[in-house]
Amino acid sequence: MFMEAMINYLETNTIQVLMIMALLQALLVLLWIRNTVKMKKMIKNYEEFLRGTDKTNLEAMLRDHVQKVEKTQEVLNTQKKELHRLEKGAANCIQKVHTKRYNAFDNTGNDLSYSTAFLDAYNSGLVLTGIYGRDYAASYVKAIEQGLAKQVLSREENEALEAAMKQDCWIRSPGKE
Repeated sequence: MFMEAMINYLETNTIQVLMIMALLQALLVLLWIRNTVKMKKMIKNYEEFLRGTDKTNLEAMLRDHVQKVEKTQEVLNTQKKELHRLEKGAANCIQKVHTKRYNAFDNTGNDLSYSTAFLDAYNSGLVLTGIYGRDYAASYVKAIEQGLAKQVLSREENEALEAAMKQDCWIRSPGKE
């Protein structure tokens, strides 16, 4: 009975059924065209991705890249440790230097006397002073620890020390940015 009703419906509505089938077929053709275009784009991207390789095994290529990245990361970590070690050592090297020239005595000219501060990144080091007169010459060295002198400084030595401490370091001490 169902089959007879179906046949009767198809006989009376043949044109409508054919139109629906034609629309569905046209829709399927459009979907097929869209999928073909997408597939061509994917193939083009895939070929571009594999450019420069033997194109045999994507998994092996990815594994190789992962190994290279891991090795590069190991090298980078080693270099970071070495850089930190070098920075730590360099922070203790003389990095800031300033010289103040002056006349220590009224009867001399040409600013022959001087005070020079030599400091590391922690503002530790020394102040070297040379005092020159017509019949007199003397040199003094005074220790500096974290910007403070262990002996009393003259005005010129203080000026040299303060100017040196204001300078930027070439290499910063680790942990002090």
